[in-house]
Amino acid sequence: MRPIEALYRLQQVESRLEAIDRDLASLDTGERLEAEANRLTQELAKDKEMLRKLRQELLDQELELNDMEAKMRKMEDLLASGSVRSGREVEHMQKELDEFRRRKDILENRMLDLMLQIEETERKLKEREELLEQTKEQLTQIRQQAAMLKEMLTKERMMLLEEREKLRATLPPELLARYERLKARLGGVAVAKIEGNLCGACRVTITAEIIRALRDPEGLPTCENCGRFLFGEV
Repeated sequence: MRPIEALYRLQQVESRLEAIDRDLASLDTGERLEAEANRLTQELAKDKEMLRKLRQELLDQELELNDMEAKMRKMEDLLASGSVRSGREVEHMQKELDEFRRRKDILENRMLDLMLQIEETERKLKEREELLEQTKEQLTQIRQQAAMLKEMLTKERMMLLEEREKLRATLPPELLARYERLKARLGGVAVAKIEGNLCGACRVTITAEIIRALRDPEGLPTCENCGRFLFGEV
């Protein structure tokens, strides 16, 4: 392999390695979806606790209502039987019945409100459970894809690192040093490919002398404008 060809291939390898490192660093392993799944799990726990409290309160209200209705029936039966003869006692019982009826209305309204809240909470709970299941499925898919891509990129990276070392070993240290300086100064592109009769980097026309240098197996033609090495098919 000619030195200029080795330099150009080295640049391709190193550019690809940089791209792989960027891809690995930005690989989506599902962190956002995992955070969303955790949030939904927490919300579900809150919804379940709220539902438990609402159902417990509804049960308590039902028990209180049943107990109150039993007492009301007993008092109404007692008044209807005529066994209570004292006017004061009858008046007291009537007042107590009125208070029971007022309390019953309050309980029934509260129970209706609780049933509506329970229905709405159950609806939200079902929606969140379905959304959590979907999120977990998406997270699993993304993690699987990320693992496959990471494995593929890692294998390619190892092969390229090996190739880079072999290419560097074929090049003189002073040439590598010049290559590194050009890369640092010219945006990472030390070797430009000739396109037609133009430098592929700065688009300046190449000279006949450069064409002759390209035919030299040991030639290292450079662009007279940007200073980059020039590579072209011979």
